[in-house]
Amino acid sequence: MKYDFNKLKKSNNGVVFMASTLGIFILLSFFAFFLARFSATETRSSSYHVMDIKARNLSLLGLEHGMQSLKYSYNALLSSMSGRLNNGQFLTSIDESKYETGLALPYEHFSLLKSKGKISDVERNVRVVVSSYPNAFNLVFFGNNQNTGSVFSSGASINGDIYFNGDYGALNLVSSSRAYSSLSNPSNNGIFHGLPLVSFPDFDRSYYDNLLSSVSGSYGSGGTEPMISFDGSNDYAAIQNLKYTEPGQISKLTVSAWVKVPLNGGDWSIVDFDRSEYYSCIAGIRNTSANGEGDFIGFHTRGVSQGIHDMWSTTSIRDNKWHHIVWVFDSEQLYEKKIYIDGQLDSQVNYYNTNVKLGSGTDRYGFLADGSEANSYNAGRNKIYYQGSMDQVSIWDRAFSASEISSLQNINTNSSGLVAYWPMNEGSGVTLTDAANNNNAIMVNGPTWGTRTTTLSFSGQTINLTGLNQSTLMSESPITFDNCTIIGPGKILSTGSITISGGSQVSGYVNIISEGALIISGSCIVGSSISSGCVLYSESNININGSVIYGLAIGIGGEFTLSNNTNFYGGIYTESYSVNVDASNIIGSLVSKNSLNLTNSSSLSKGSLPPIFGLPYGFKSSVVPGSYLEY
Repeated sequence: MKYDFNKLKKSNNGVVFMASTLGIFILLSFFAFFLARFSATETRSSSYHVMDIKARNLSLLGLEHGMQSLKYSYNALLSSMSGRLNNGQFLTSIDESKYETGLALPYEHFSLLKSKGKISDVERNVRVVVSSYPNAFNLVFFGNNQNTGSVFSSGASINGDIYFNGDYGALNLVSSSRAYSSLSNPSNNGIFHGLPLVSFPDFDRSYYDNLLSSVSGSYGSGGTEPMISFDGSNDYAAIQNLKYTEPGQISKLTVSAWVKVPLNGGDWSIVDFDRSEYYSCIAGIRNTSANGEGDFIGFHTRGVSQGIHDMWSTTSIRDNKWHHIVWVFDSEQLYEKKIYIDGQLDSQVNYYNTNVKLGSGTDRYGFLADGSEANSYNAGRNKIYYQGSMDQVSIWDRAFSASEISSLQNINTNSSGLVAYWPMNEGSGVTLTDAANNNNAIMVNGPTWGTRTTTLSFSGQTINLTGLNQSTLMSESPITFDNCTIIGPGKILSTGSITISGGSQVSGYVNIISEGALIISGSCIVGSSISSGCVLYSESNININGSVIYGLAIGIGGEFTLSNNTNFYGGIYTESYSVNVDASNIIGSLVSKNSLNLTNSSSLSKGSLPPIFGLPYGFKSSVVPGSYLEY
């Protein structure tokens, strides 16, 4: 059989062409299918990515909402807060004890603020750790070192990071603890903190000012006693029999008095034997002099050599409130003149050489409420009259030590060295009887009798604050507790000083707020734990001796001192110019406007602070640096 190969060739070419075309079509179909599938997947992935961004933004919005709510409604966050936006929802809440992983937070004043944003099935989570205190409290010690320029050094054990605005001397830092500094190249292994530096925290004292301004009268067993008011016009009291006549006659001297200077009062002496010849103890000179020495306590003296020296307190007493003032001279001491206000050392000077005594040798009789120029009873005066009140005035020929000053608030007439004591308890008449000797004082031109509230004293008592009006014990005069049990919650308020001693115990949730000094001594226990602590506040000095404290202490007066094996658990904020931790331990945080004197037998350890979220104690919460996390 003969084949026509040319025809067959043409026929096969057509088949091949059709087969090739069909193959290309099938290949293009598969490619189109996969292209469509890829396009759909990419569209879905892009849409998911957009929702993921929106969910993240929602979670951040919830976190910001939570941080704002911290200032006003912390408790609301405990049960969570929610909101909706762009078809999504955020949920914000607080966890007071643990991280998102379930591990425990390191300190009781920390909380975990977390927020979840969700759109459809897309979810994002963010969190930060927040502290109920400003960032400075995240350190075991923050020293702003204002106005001192000192170097911080100590052999005491320090366990935790510290910050000091200045340079370091030798430190005893526990391993892994760091000493940050504001200096770019600090000494002794200090580390430059870097910018921005940690700032000294803002403190809002309005809560405490409002409470102290509400103090009126007293709740409890406070009494009253007579006192005398002088009008600043022409009235005074002349002291009989008591006079100085010899040069250098005074080697030691203590003068004590309760003093109240009205807002428009003052001017010259409480007790005066002539500033130019012996001494003047002064309260509230009006602020009209060129050197601005008004409104303060003065102690002016004449040495047998080295002449006249005028000294003033650092604290103004022109506030229409009672203060206990003590003037001390001791020729044997380096700091021979001292002024104490409400039981605490206000100022001291080293002016005269050691063993220089007081007195020119000119005869001088004394006065209350006027200046002396008298070489006989009730003779010459300078006629600068005192306007204000006084009570329980005493003169001693010995120098009282710092630990004895509080005993002068209630005079013991059997004590040694008492030269004259006018308790002013007559209540009427013109004679102020000297309860120690025969140095009576005769009132001239009609000073007026009145009464003052005496120290509110409790001894061996159990005081349940919840049983008092508004759960508050208050007094316009000093309050003392000796061997007492105080049960809270509640408040103790005084526009004078507050003294807690003799093994007294104070339960948790008690706010102890004093316009005067706050003194805790003698194995007292204040608070029961960090979560059940107390708030201590003083506008004067804080002195805690040999006691255990749980809570938050705030001192804005001249001195802050922990001594004699005191253990303080919690937070300390102080604006005091003198801060001393002597043979005592702080477990928590100390934030000081100035430097710190830390003895080698003391220790600082980072620990928990009382949680104060949502409470009006004057501090703003903060985010712990480095705690932000997305998960």
